Amino acid sequence: MRASRMKLRRDVLVFLLFLGAQVLFWQQTHTIRPDLTIVPTPPGVTAVHALTLGDDEFYFRALALHLQNMGDTFGRFTALRYYDYSKLYAWFALLDTLDDRSDTLPFLASYYYSQTQNTPDVRYMVDYLYTHSTRDVGKHWWWLLQGMYLAMHKLNDMELAVKVASPMVNPAVPVWAQQMVAVVHEKRGEMDDALRIMETIQQNSSSLSDMDLKYMTYFIEERLNKLRNDRSAP
Repeated sequence: MRASRMKLRRDVLVFLLFLGAQVLFWQQTHTIRPDLTIVPTPPGVTAVHALTLGDDEFYFRALALHLQNMGDTFGRFTALRYYDYSKLYAWFALLDTLDDRSDTLPFLASYYYSQTQNTPDVRYMVDYLYTHSTRDVGKHWWWLLQGMYLAMHKLNDMELAVKVASPMVNPAVPVWAQQMVAVVHEKRGEMDDALRIMETIQQNSSSLSDMDLKYMTYFIEERLNKLRNDRSAP
């Protein structure tokens, strides 16, 4: 009985000592925060491929999750205007070397990182969408559309919008998406180019729905009439 009481007291004393040490440690360290940058410098391509240990897809997913949560870890919530978008672009390009078929990265670029309050940084995301999508336009045309939209409505850069949209004039791309290229040219006042693109789409498409054909015919005829009227005006 006495031995069990001694053991209990010893256990309580050890517990209190450890509890006191923990409280003392907390008092000295609770204000210390890890020195974390918002967007760390990405490693080199060789280093990343070595770290995959042969499983590129697993490491791609881990890094993509890391990329998605940059700036919002350890209780932080960071406004996008504070991000270094040149480093973000480097991360996107790096992860494409592991998997350039996934839609995860262009999704993040189009719908998340493009919402930065620092509008000029959107150009980095448009450049990434263009580079990523032109590797396989037939598969990634949707992201070219998003890049075109961002260039037009976020950056107000019609020249960049034309550059991003132009690869979509491709038989592997749905007709309605190809037509967006002509619309961009028209908004720039380039009626001749808009007509030429519509005619190219009409000639190269093996199967056009009645609605597509009617719209394209209407577009061509109306723009031709406008061009004739402009040229005949004094």
